[in-house]
Amino acid sequence: MTTLAVAVGFGVAAAAGTILRWRVSVALGPGGTLLINICGAFALGLLASTSGAAATILGTAGLGALTTVSGIFPESIRLSRASPLLALGYISLTITGATAAATAGLALA
Repeated sequence: MTTLAVAVGFGVAAAAGTILRWRVSVALGPGGTLLINICGAFALGLLASTSGAAATILGTAGLGALTTVSGIFPESIRLSRASPLLALGYISLTITGATAAATAGLALA
């Protein structure tokens, strides 16, 4: 794969991941961000045993843009205004859910 093809693929995958994350988060709120992060962790677990440019593009650009820690913090702050325990549960579920999903993806790969 040429350097130009990798660069274009990287840009396309990053844009697609960002747009998908934004649309799901807007539609579903904090639950959407949680869903995206858990699904992305699972997909990254599946990709972890692969190599090559396609895996780098999908894993780093696509899934990196799809899942984001920066999306967790604004959601947590909004939730903490309603209930600090709700925000703590959200953060805990994000971390444990994403870890379990990545582990499942690795086991299936």
